[in-house]
Formats: sequence, structure tokens, C-alpha cells
Amino acid sequence: MRSLYLLAAPLVLAVLGAATIAACGSDSTDGASEKPNGQDPTPSLGDPDATVDPNTGGLIVTPADPVIEMVDGQAPPTVQFLAATKDNQQVPAVFSIDRGELGTITPQGLFTPSGKTGGKATITATWSGRTGTTTVTVKLKVRENGATADGPGGSGGYGGVGGEGPGAAVDDATIAVLTGTATPDPNLSLLYPYTDTVWPRGVLAPLLQWKPGAQGDYDAVYIHVTEAAFEYEGFFKKTKAPFTHHPIPQATWKKILSSNGGEDVNVTLTFAKGGAAYGTITTKWKVASAPLKGTVYYNSYGTKLAKNYTGAKGGVDDKFGGATLAVRGGSTEPKLVAGGDGSAANCRVCHSVAADGSVLITQRGEAGDRAFSTYDLKGPTETVTSGTNYAWPAIYPDGSLFLGDSSDAAGSNSNVNQLYQTASGGGTKTPAPVTTQGWPAGLRAAFPVFSPDGKGLAFTMYAGMTGADKRTLGAMTFDKGTSTWSNMTPIYTPPNAAHQALYPSYLPTNDAIVFQLMTRPNTRGYGETRADGDSGASADIGARAELWWIDVATKTAHPLEKLNGVGYVPSRADTGHADDATLNYEPTVNPVPSGGYAWVVFTSRRMYGDVATINPYHSDPRNFDLTTTPTPKKLWVAAIDLNAPPGTDPSHPAFYLPAQELLAGNSRGYWVVDPCNADGATCETGDECCGGYCRPNSGGQLVCTTQAPTCSQEFEKCNTDGDCCNSPSIKCINNRCASPGPR
Repeated sequence: MRSLYLLAAPLVLAVLGAATIAACGSDSTDGASEKPNGQDPTPSLGDPDATVDPNTGGLIVTPADPVIEMVDGQAPPTVQFLAATKDNQQVPAVFSIDRGELGTITPQGLFTPSGKTGGKATITATWSGRTGTTTVTVKLKVRENGATADGPGGSGGYGGVGGEGPGAAVDDATIAVLTGTATPDPNLSLLYPYTDTVWPRGVLAPLLQWKPGAQGDYDAVYIHVTEAAFEYEGFFKKTKAPFTHHPIPQATWKKILSSNGGEDVNVTLTFAKGGAAYGTITTKWKVASAPLKGTVYYNSYGTKLAKNYTGAKGGVDDKFGGATLAVRGGSTEPKLVAGGDGSAANCRVCHSVAADGSVLITQRGEAGDRAFSTYDLKGPTETVTSGTNYAWPAIYPDGSLFLGDSSDAAGSNSNVNQLYQTASGGGTKTPAPVTTQGWPAGLRAAFPVFSPDGKGLAFTMYAGMTGADKRTLGAMTFDKGTSTWSNMTPIYTPPNAAHQALYPSYLPTNDAIVFQLMTRPNTRGYGETRADGDSGASADIGARAELWWIDVATKTAHPLEKLNGVGYVPSRADTGHADDATLNYEPTVNPVPSGGYAWVVFTSRRMYGDVATINPYHSDPRNFDLTTTPTPKKLWVAAIDLNAPPGTDPSHPAFYLPAQELLAGNSRGYWVVDPCNADGATCETGDECCGGYCRPNSGGQLVCTTQAPTCSQEFEKCNTDGDCCNSPSIKCINNRCASPGPR
């Protein structure tokens, strides 16, 4: 990779107010005895021999609130912070910083920015029981000309999102063209990512995708990204013809996410062709204040990671697989969790997962899909379960119990729903039924789901009681201690008699539900999202649905229009994508909020930019050759505002889930926390720990513990809002401290 830099000077400083130097740092003690430029790291401020009263007032830290402009690739600037009393007497304070990723700081106050991120940090000086603070802002600038691909990419495509990787460097003349005045190119438009998408920290970089204008093709692209504390300029040659997509390099993307302080991420794309510039495309995004962690477990039809069916079109053989795969944070391709090679008996799909990530229950491809297995996800160990009443189960949040489905959905049956103890330990076992009280006589509940706190159950009222019409959402409460159901209530009946409310999933607040509103059922099976047929015209049309949400207390429902893509998703009538806002299905919500949002993962048959554009229902490898052309049947993720007023749209535009298998049909994603770790295990945040807390040990390393701190940090265990540090800006949501809204 060849880098270009915005400024030629080896040191660039920009300082606010009366300050004349600037820097940034951390609470590291590295270099504590160093004397930069041969000078004492604590120069005098006033008379260093004066007598100072340690009980009078706080400390003054100078320079005050400096702003540093740092250019990537150049020597980082250093700056000296000093502390004095209010009567201008210097004191030998010890300095620290609250954001070590911005840089390093010695105890004597010497700061060096890391160059890894921009942003603002708080500097604290402490002396004799007194403190003083100031802030430091690092503005990072990166200029990049071409990049080298990090390998060819695995089953998730390059970078987990597809495409050919980054383009090569361009010459100086092309840079001059791209940074000059651009001529509008009629019909040039951005396909993906969508404007106003909210990105969680830690997610992989997206693939920028566009529809060429009248020029039809381009020679190069200029990617310009600006935030309050970060600016990026990237210049790249075309990677294919026509040139319709290009990634944001992953290292740059990490800087974009980590430098953001809640402001818009502004992006412009300018293109060069034949010595002229065309464009520009402009868009903006938001970045959540915290990472979205855990694992997504999903169904794959057509996976190459397990081959248990024959008859696939194209490829080196006619084999493909039905299996349950997992995408973990930072990975660029999925891993096989359940299923394997062989006959259809090794198929493992139509699964459910416990909210704590401990248990997965799935159908096996035998006995008419009425055979089931349980997986301990810490292993994973498979336990074959005897019996047939376990389809589409609602698994209790801790994985100890599950409630089977009762409907005409594939693999289910007409028995009234039954609660069971979860079988585990391997081998073949029969789940023990649990005797309960209060279940309405004869009620058959379809696609049931427990709330994250285990006190609620939502489902579609399938049959067996008044109002059970296969399309009305119902809810009731559950007391695990007494195994009692109560307060059975219909909460939403679609006004259109042809519509069905299916696949409910609770928000982390336990008081609202996201669900699928089927607006056009297919002609094949209850709740199915596929085409009406396998060939001819019937293979080109199928189920259509939108995602909605409902406030349980008021029974107020509203469509998630921004998530669905109403008014902005691209369309292509020639490939069946005239209305992609009605191709959204099977939502599940991460049980832990992050960065002020709930996060929903869902199936969609919408186009994925210019990468997956064939007919939305062409997803069965037995009917269509999908070995080189991706099906649009994929998993997407969207942010939802917490505690939104009933009757409003709290959603944001969705993004493509990175690392899912690109050349397979993917569906029914469950984004859950990973199984918790025992005390003493290393951690980043408390949600990773069985004890609920992640704190430094005697050596300073973050480890899991059950020892309750004075207050709980974000993601740590809590019972009330008062248990959380920085309450009320941090609240207790589903027994975890979390931001109640974007910051």
C-alpha cells in the first residue's frame, strides 16, 4: 500500500483558546522517567519551592482543552500537561486519561497520541487528595492511495461482505482529477449502505455499492469520510468492469468507528473516467456508542460447509447442505455448528436458541422433520431427543426449559403446547414434561417465544380458543417458580383478514415485541417465506411480509418502516425487486441492548446492492444455479431505539450481516450472548461473565468476578437503575446496565 499525507510538515498542531501546544495520552506508566528533548518532564509553573496548602481548592491543568491535528504516518506530536493550584503554584501531580486508546501518558503528564483513533478524552491530575481536569481532542487524518487485499476471502466473501477487495493506487494526475470539480452523472446513485444506517462498533467494514450513471463505468473512485475527529481520503483504481463497488479498508473502518462521538459520519464518493471527475454521491451514517457482541446462529440452505442433499445445479458436484451455522464477532465467514455430511438425516435447521447462548434446539432431516436434537453450545454436544412435540420451541432464557410449537408449520403437530425440561449430556434422551397451571384449555400457540426476563410469552394464537385464528398475536405471563401461566391476552389482530402476525420476539425491555406481518402468504405452508412453487412462474413469486413492533401495555402496533426500507430501498422490476420493502421476515432481537439501541436480526430477500440481485425467491440450489450468483435470501441487522413512544417508528435502516455465507440462502438468525465465563476468565465487559462483573485483578487484567462493585458499569449485572454507575444516563435494562438511548 502506498500512503499519501495531507501535510508535509512532520508535526502538526491545532490548539484552541490560549493554549500553544497540544497532545493526547493514556494512564500508561510507560516512559515515566523519560525527559523529552533532554528537558525535565515537569517544567516549572510559578515558584516550585513555594509552600502550597493542599486543602485549598482543586488543581488547574494546562494547556486547557487542546485540540491536536495528527496525520497518519507522521511522527506523533508530544505535549506536556502541567498542574498548579489556583494561586499558580506548580505541584507534582500524577496524570491519567480516561481513554487509553487515544494515546499514552506518563505520570508526569507527557502525552503521545497513538494514531489509532481520533476523539476527545478527559485528562485528570491528582495531587494530595486534590484533582483537576481538562480535555484533549485528537483529530486524525488519513490519506491512502491503493491497498493490498487481505487474501481472497472465504465463504463469506472478501472481508465478509463480498466484492474483489481494494483497488490499486492511482497516479497523481488522477488524484488531481478526483479532488477537483465533479460533473454530475445522471442516474448515478448509491445502492448500499443506506443513508442513516446505524452501525455498532466492532462490525466489519461495509462494501460500498453504487449504480453507475450515464457514463456506465469508471476508472477510479475517491472515498472521502469526515467526522468531528477523523478525516479519511482514499483513492483506488477500478477492481472490475463495470466498476460498481469497493470496500472501505478494514483498518480505516476501525478508525471511523472508534473516532466517532455521536455525530454524523459523512461520506462522499467521486469517480474518474477519461480524465474527468463525475459525481458526487453523498450519504451519512450514525455509529452506536458500544459494540454489538455475541453470536448469530442461523439456518443455511445450500451451504458448502455440510453436504447432506443431492440435486444441486452447477458446481463441481450436485451436493449441498442444510445446516445451522454461526457468525462470531470479527470473523469473515461462518462456522458449522449443527449438521454434517451424509444423508438428509444429517440436516439440522429450523432452530431456536436460548437468550444466554447456552442451548440450541433444532430439527433433524428425518421422520418427516419431526425429529429433534439439543446442542450444548459450550461444547457443542448433541443430545438426540426422543419425541415429536419439540418444533419451533420457545427456549427459556437460561436454557433450562422449552415450550414446543403447536401449528401446521413444518415439523410441528396438533398437540397442545407442552413445557419440557431441556435434555442435555449427549446420547439419546427424552425431555421430561413439566406440569404447569393456567394454560388456557385447548389453546394452540404458534411460534412461541419467551421474553428476556422469562416472565412473558408471546405467540400467534393458532387454534383452540376464542380469537385463535392463525393470525392474531397473543401474550401471557409465566412464573417459573410455580410453573404458572396467567393473564392470557390477545394483543394484535391485523385489520386485513389476509394478513398474519407471526414470529414475535421481545425487545430487551420486555415490554414491546417485534413481529412479522405476513401480507401475502405463499401457497405451500404456514409461516413459510419461500416461493409458491419450484419452477415456472410460481417460482418467481412468493410470501411477502413487513416487520412491525407493538407496545404490549397499550396494544399499539406500528410498522418498522425505516427497517423495512419504505421509500428508499433500490428497486429492479426486471428481476422481481419492484417492492423490496415487503420482503422482510423472521425477526429476533438481541437480548442485551448496546449503545442505546436494541438490535434486530432478520431474514430479507431484498437486493444486496449490486452483489445479490436475482429474483428474490430463487434460493433453492435444486432449482437454480447459485454457485456463482448469490441469492438475495440473506440476514440483515437494524437498530431500534429503546423506550420509543407507542405508535411511532423507532427503527433505522438495516445493514447486511457480515460473514454469512455469500453463495447460500440464509435465514432465521438468532443473535444471542455467548455462554458466560467463570470467575477468573479474561473478559472485556460483564455480560461475558457468569458472575455478572468484569473487573481488574491484582495485576490489572480484566477478569470475571462475582464480587459486586460499588456500582456496575455498562453491560454489568444490576437489579435497579441505582446499581449502575452514571445513573440515570445508564439504566438497568433486563438486569444489565445499559444506555437507554443513543449517546
